[in-house]
Amino acid sequence: MLIFKKEKKARNLVLEHFAKTNDCLIEAHQVLEEYISGDMDDAHEAATRVRVLESEADGLKRRIREVLFAGAFLPQIRSDVYRLVDSVDSVADKGETAAHFLVNQSPRIPEEFQAELVNIFGLCVSTFHELRDGLKRFFKPKGKMEDLQQHVIRVGELETMVDNKEAEMTRKIFASSMDQADKIHLCQLLKHIALIADAAEDAADELEFAAMKSVL
Repeated sequence: MLIFKKEKKARNLVLEHFAKTNDCLIEAHQVLEEYISGDMDDAHEAATRVRVLESEADGLKRRIREVLFAGAFLPQIRSDVYRLVDSVDSVADKGETAAHFLVNQSPRIPEEFQAELVNIFGLCVSTFHELRDGLKRFFKPKGKMEDLQQHVIRVGELETMVDNKEAEMTRKIFASSMDQADKIHLCQLLKHIALIADAAEDAADELEFAAMKSVL
């Protein structure tokens, strides 16, 4: 009975961690929108919320590790669960990095690129949403995994869309009349944003690997 209580606690913490990561990405997206609108006070406030949410996600990851060490789940899958949580935590890290790059380095974003940059960030958030749906299937009691692989496939499709849009926007930036330094700076921001989708795809790979080995 104690084992089941530990597993329930671990599941609840894991799902809370995923929700916190989701909130972190939504706030990071808000930072970009506020920054583009020119409201720097709101952008900085949203960036502060991103930092708090990412820190709370880190705290949840530590608590999950403690519960796993205490005996939640079977020994052969504990490391898979922790690796999966760690990979999701990396998504939150990428969101925080993008948000603070914006408010700390103030890259110039010409109007012609603003809508597309917001769109790409939105696609990155959608990539995580698809991942989160798959993660929920994996961590449901008795493993409701019927459509888990479809979510993993969709994560890959969305990440490819982000890659393609990143490449297209990079070409447009370097073909523009911006100063070379501004071009490089804006492309750095674009890369930080696109890395959110990359991290989500890495987490989806971990999810698929863990699902092959066990049903929780």
